[in-house]
Amino acid sequence: MKKLLSAFLFAVTAIGFTSCVSNSKFKASEAMVQQLQTDLGSCKTNLSSESAATTAANAKISDLNGQVSSLTAQNAALAPDAAAYRAYMKEHKEQREMLDAHLAEKGTSVEEIQAKIVAGFSQLIDSGINITLQNGFLYVDLPEKLLFAQGSSKLSMKSSDALSPLASVLNNYPRVQIYVIGHTDTLKINNAFYQDNWSLSTERANSIVRVLRDKYSVDPARLLASGKSKYAPIASNATKEGRALNRRIQIIIDPNLRGIWVEAMMAQ
Repeated sequence: MKKLLSAFLFAVTAIGFTSCVSNSKFKASEAMVQQLQTDLGSCKTNLSSESAATTAANAKISDLNGQVSSLTAQNAALAPDAAAYRAYMKEHKEQREMLDAHLAEKGTSVEEIQAKIVAGFSQLIDSGINITLQNGFLYVDLPEKLLFAQGSSKLSMKSSDALSPLASVLNNYPRVQIYVIGHTDTLKINNAFYQDNWSLSTERANSIVRVLRDKYSVDPARLLASGKSKYAPIASNATKEGRALNRRIQIIIDPNLRGIWVEAMMAQ
């Protein structure tokens, strides 16, 4: 009996131990399965993200390839124009070099004329004279106070003497053309001599031209006089200082590059 009981207890203990071991393995296996399922889900998510990124990248690459093709076609279409432009620039450079050589030969240089006018007016430079070089033309602005009384077109002896440095330079360069332009402010003329600012600006230019012709023997064929009235201001007419700047005589010196160019072309 004791042997039978002992055998029974051993069998029960063995079964219980075996059951415990099997349950532990099952739980471990179940946890591993869950982990694998989680990892599989992450892999699927990553694959989905990578697939979307790949699709976007492929779309971008396709768009860039389209742009490259379009630009290549544009470049091919523009190539003849680019070649023509390069040929034009080369020809223009050669023509400019030829013109510069001809100018030097003729002794006509706008920069040289500018330097001599600046030197000639050096003693009067504080009077508001302004000398600039723009687009191949030399601009000499003479303030009203240097030449005329306000509202008048009559030059005094002192005023005509002030033109001596300019006339001397002009006579040293007989090829240049001279344009004399009168300018006024916006205030209305209030005297019996001039109908309006047009009249005043034009008569002032005429007075300058007459002095250059009669007193300094500048060839009148080179002279042109005109008036711009109040329509080309260089400062605001709202202030006294601005109006004073606008009342001026502008002398534009044209080196007659067109005539020199024709001569240069004929000399080839």
